[in-house]
Amino acid sequence: MSGILTDLKQIIAGEVSNKESDLEAVSQDFGNIIKKKPQIVIRPQDSSDVAQAIKYAAQQGLTISSRGAGRSLSGQSLNQGGILLDMRNLNQIDDFRPDELWFQADPGVTWKQVIDTAIPNGVIPPVLTNNFEVTLGGTLCAAGLGLSSFRYGSQADNCLALEVVTGTGDIIWCTPEDNSELFYHVLCGYGQFGIITKVKNRLRKYRSYTRSYFLCYDDLDKLLDDAGGLVAQGRIDGLVSLFSPCLQGMSRKENQMKPLIQWFYRMQITVEFDAVNQVNDAELLADLNFYRHIHTEDLTFEQFIQPLGQVPHPVNTANTWIDLLLPGSSAREFIDIALERIPNFLDFRTLPIGSFCLNSRHHKLPMFPLPDDELIIGLGMYPSIPQTQVEVVLQQLNLLTDLGFQMGGKRYMATWAEFDLPKWRSQFGDYWLTVNEIKRKYDPRGILNPGFFKYEHPVGAM
Repeated sequence: MSGILTDLKQIIAGEVSNKESDLEAVSQDFGNIIKKKPQIVIRPQDSSDVAQAIKYAAQQGLTISSRGAGRSLSGQSLNQGGILLDMRNLNQIDDFRPDELWFQADPGVTWKQVIDTAIPNGVIPPVLTNNFEVTLGGTLCAAGLGLSSFRYGSQADNCLALEVVTGTGDIIWCTPEDNSELFYHVLCGYGQFGIITKVKNRLRKYRSYTRSYFLCYDDLDKLLDDAGGLVAQGRIDGLVSLFSPCLQGMSRKENQMKPLIQWFYRMQITVEFDAVNQVNDAELLADLNFYRHIHTEDLTFEQFIQPLGQVPHPVNTANTWIDLLLPGSSAREFIDIALERIPNFLDFRTLPIGSFCLNSRHHKLPMFPLPDDELIIGLGMYPSIPQTQVEVVLQQLNLLTDLGFQMGGKRYMATWAEFDLPKWRSQFGDYWLTVNEIKRKYDPRGILNPGFFKYEHPVGAM
């Protein structure tokens, strides 16, 4: 250990540590389900440090992983017994061009830093998640979905260029035109093919105000039909639905107590505008089939984009969150089954659950596979549970994943995922063998971010 520490301090300009407190600080992620402890933590100061660390890891037979804010749920940002690159010191915005609608920054820059710079200039990244404290590199490795993804794709779909350090230590600038294979696989690739050390991303102009309509449905078919129509017509700028259970009593059929639940669905749709007379409420809502219009809310754009609140993370709890991506044609059937199963293993009364929409035309990244349908319905369940319940809950979530695959669905891998080889094959379909080939090409020793992806053959042993 002392030899590795000494070696790295001689070749790394940034910080290198094996202090127990530093190792413990990066041994868990937001999921709080998996724990892994590296031997060494490096806080690189530039891409050269990252390249030197990767070359050293390859020479010594060590694995090496990258970590931003650590918001992964399945250990994607952890490392066991190797080197962990804590990228948060790479946190400068190098170039900001609001007139040209792009910016360039380090991977450890948070989206809050970008937003704070962008808003006074009348621009914004096209897609924002509900957490601004995550890093550019972290979400571009995962995808990054938000209220406007049905219109603009994921955050990764709005990336224009990347500087990447591959598993051989090569520093490569890549775009959709130059080194495109690497560009298209590092995005949403969870650090499997290279580590992002620079990001160039798209911006868009925004309008001054937003109007949001809160619409209540008691019929899932009507909700999904309306959501699909709004997405297809391009009449709105934001859309999300939240599910709320109403307990109607208990059934004692066959001597088993079973809750009788009526589910209600609140769809929030948002439009941006510069002047009030630009919005025609009656026209926008005329052909929607909600049963009650609950509320209309006007906000400045800056107020609207702020996250609704911080996600609590109590001690001894795990975040067993899951997002499934379903073809529009089978989403209703899957959601009905999922809502029927939930009370058997989760406290449905406090469970955040909802749906969102994607349009497959706006997603072009091969590492973000989607169902074979133009309209994609996302179903998200976000339980935070006591550690004592983790095994039971994960077992049931894995069964829902299996059912989703059977019905033509895919998984959003930023949330909890416990995949064996058959599941990876289901996730990527015919493209899975290509993923294996590209892994061997850019990380021939198999040292980058191991433990999450399961490959057909041991990378590095061929």
